[in-house]
Amino acid sequence: AHIMVYELTIEKELEEELNELKRINIREYTILQKKFEEMKLHASVIVNHKAKFNSFEKPLQDYKWIEINEKILIFKVDPNDQNIHLCEYLPKDEVFQ
Repeated sequence: AHIMVYELTIEKELEEELNELKRINIREYTILQKKFEEMKLHASVIVNHKAKFNSFEKPLQDYKWIEINEKILIFKVDPNDQNIHLCEYLPKDEVFQ
């Protein structure tokens, strides 16, 4: 069976943050990149959308999140387009107050 690996789309602002992170903290950046690859694989199995990715409460439940490096990565998963849309990468306390 052929597994469809999801594509990643990154919000412009987040992309700039990641480029900055690459300059100042290559270790954290590398961990993130590995996590992105893992997410793309996980997303190809629909049950993982609930098992591996957390959902917000309504009305934000279109957005998913996972914790990496004490931060929260916020994204959307679109099974129709087989796309993961990365939105924000924020300190935990900014997301959950």
